[in-house]
Amino acid sequence: MKKNLLNQPIFRLLAPPVYGVMMYFLILLINNSLDQLADTVLTNELLLCIVLAYAVSESLRIAIILFERRTKEDLKRPGNIVTLFVLSLIIGSLITFLIVYSYFKYLEGFEYLSSFSSILYNITAVYGINSIFYTLFFLSIHLLSIKNESELKKEDLKRQNLEHQLEIFNNEINPDLLFQSLETLISLVHHNLNSAEDFVDRLALVYRYILDNRKKEVVPLDEEVRAAKNLIYLFKEKFPDQVDLQVKNEKYTRGKYLVPNTIPMVLDCMINGSIISPWQPMNLTIDCAGEDDYIVIQHKENDKLSNNKYIKNRYQNLHEAFSFFTDKPVIQIKAYGDVFIKLPLLDIKDNI
Repeated sequence: MKKNLLNQPIFRLLAPPVYGVMMYFLILLINNSLDQLADTVLTNELLLCIVLAYAVSESLRIAIILFERRTKEDLKRPGNIVTLFVLSLIIGSLITFLIVYSYFKYLEGFEYLSSFSSILYNITAVYGINSIFYTLFFLSIHLLSIKNESELKKEDLKRQNLEHQLEIFNNEINPDLLFQSLETLISLVHHNLNSAEDFVDRLALVYRYILDNRKKEVVPLDEEVRAAKNLIYLFKEKFPDQVDLQVKNEKYTRGKYLVPNTIPMVLDCMINGSIISPWQPMNLTIDCAGEDDYIVIQHKENDKLSNNKYIKNRYQNLHEAFSFFTDKPVIQIKAYGDVFIKLPLLDIKDNI
């Protein structure tokens, strides 16, 4: 109710005089006495109409408030709406009748009702009918306000859900990658200490990148590319000469942004979701100058017979993370024996 226009102080102060003047002209028109305007603009009848406008509008406003408090959410039911219209008609007509009767009886000095009954009934009818329009105006604003609040709540819930999904995506650490890396490290420790030290350094860089960007919304594309190279170094130790990464148009990375940990996550899913062997190596390509402001990640199609649910969920989180920043979708296609994932580049001016 506090948000309803009818309860705003300025509206309550300025609307009744306008409303009263309109009613005054309407009553003159009904009584075929518009020629009275030639005598004087400010008449007692005009003041009466303005007083009536204040009295009726405030009485109806209080009645509507009490009725709404009693019905609460049930106000939208047809039965309650009809009841409110009837109540408004009765209150508006009764208030008008009493004020107009008192005016003619005690201020104008008319002794008999028959001497002013015609104008009394006309004014009562006019203000009674307009009470219904007043209530209709209130219901229109009220129901529209409820609808808008409902839409805002839906949008807010949607925004909170997207923020939650984005936080999950940014904080996500693949446990399989950690276990695989530790297994590789154990093997290197036994055979090549220097390579083991380099491997530990790269592993630290990979996880430090994930942890450092947990609270960031977007990161520069060149940082994503560097993180991808560190990740590929880890996989090369597990798959010597079987995993390779080529970055095209790397000079175009400046001034472009992505959701944190996007490219490493995609590469991780691609490698773990594909069959890799000396006869079927994994050659990955990242094109930083894709069409329509997309970065394209590509490799030969050689999927495992069944990808686990974890990979599918990570791709789903990827789509939801980008939907928080852009209307452009993440595109996943397979064509001519190749797998393509296109990631929309983000405009930092719109998202930070």
